[in-house]
Amino acid sequence: MTSVSNKGLPGSAKGGDTRHRVDCQICGSPTIPGLDLGHQPVSDLILSPAQLNQPETFYPLQLYYCRTCWLTQLGYSVNPKVVFKNFPFVSGTTQTATRHLQSLPKQLVEMLSLNRRSFAIDIGSNDGTLLKGYVPHGVKFLGVDPAGDPVRIANAQGIETLHRFFNAETAEEVLDHYGKAEAITACGVFAHIADLVGVMKGVKRLLVKRGIFATDSQYWLDMVLRRHYDNIFHQHLRYYSLKPLIHLYRQYDMEVFDVERSEVYGGSIRVFGGHSGAFPISPRVAELVALEEQQKLYNAGTQERFAREVRQRKRKLFDAVYKLSSAGKKVIGIGAPAKAATVCNYCRLGPDQVEYITEVNPLRIGKFLPGVHVPILSEEYMFQDSPPADAGILFAWNYYDEIVPKLRQRGFKGKVLLP
Repeated sequence: MTSVSNKGLPGSAKGGDTRHRVDCQICGSPTIPGLDLGHQPVSDLILSPAQLNQPETFYPLQLYYCRTCWLTQLGYSVNPKVVFKNFPFVSGTTQTATRHLQSLPKQLVEMLSLNRRSFAIDIGSNDGTLLKGYVPHGVKFLGVDPAGDPVRIANAQGIETLHRFFNAETAEEVLDHYGKAEAITACGVFAHIADLVGVMKGVKRLLVKRGIFATDSQYWLDMVLRRHYDNIFHQHLRYYSLKPLIHLYRQYDMEVFDVERSEVYGGSIRVFGGHSGAFPISPRVAELVALEEQQKLYNAGTQERFAREVRQRKRKLFDAVYKLSSAGKKVIGIGAPAKAATVCNYCRLGPDQVEYITEVNPLRIGKFLPGVHVPILSEEYMFQDSPPADAGILFAWNYYDEIVPKLRQRGFKGKVLLP
């Protein structure tokens, strides 16, 4: 990792470096390097004005892939205590995300006939958006999350949440105080947790014999087909497809018995697992693995093509923004999720190219994007700004259908660019 005190990113080292072996986080086999996004700051560690002149730490952001179980992962894991120290993400920011998260409790209630005697756990529960989906059904529940601000928000709303990393030790604590769970969920977080062994052991320990462990994760096949490099950042340690997940579950005498695809997060998979033999395996499992193989997802050439096409997207976006800004046009960003930091740092887009980024999440407003130091302002500012922006980069592109019509209705006439 590298500490720097300026806005620019360090250049890639040429020669003389010794590449350390990176082992697969699922099966332990040696991995092969793939797409390299350079050194970047932790994307959710947004900066206060007082932090702008302080040194920032940049960490390697490079993919590696395993040719045994075919997991794609990061080669460098930042200490989770650093990543989640001041975590400014809240689940319920958009209606689309809220609907998707709260659809899972409804599914589990129907699949397991959950009632007032049932108990459910949500790992990485954030502000409690998913858990609120259990309220109409009277199911008892508990959230577990390591990020202080979202946990405080959840508990203030009556959503009981433990401020912990979920692992085997936390599972024993939950078991002692609450008992076993019929349903355990981990949505948008299962790929983030560094202690994968601890998570799987904890889930195995807490889940009743015919219980369900359900996860939502960004889908690596969709990322590859759509060249979605902006979903790569230090919080996302692993990039799941179905085949590696089946391998993972088997290591703990568990199995994947059903799977669904969704357009949320720009393409995701909802995976249903349980103890081995607890549920009949849906034909959808084999069908999706067959599709992955048909698309040559488990092929070194596919990884190389993905890296090449991402480099082309980088150049295309930079050229489009530079052309506008050099002509005196005003370019802004729309939405400041973690992916905005990946895009701006990788594509070298700073305040000279992107004047500011709008946001609705109060935990981010008034801060600055790490690395490039683009200011994050309230969404209201773009409608008061004079002259108005000529173009906006929609960093939260996965909510295009929800965000853009609202912006147009409120008078935004600028060009919408997609990263």
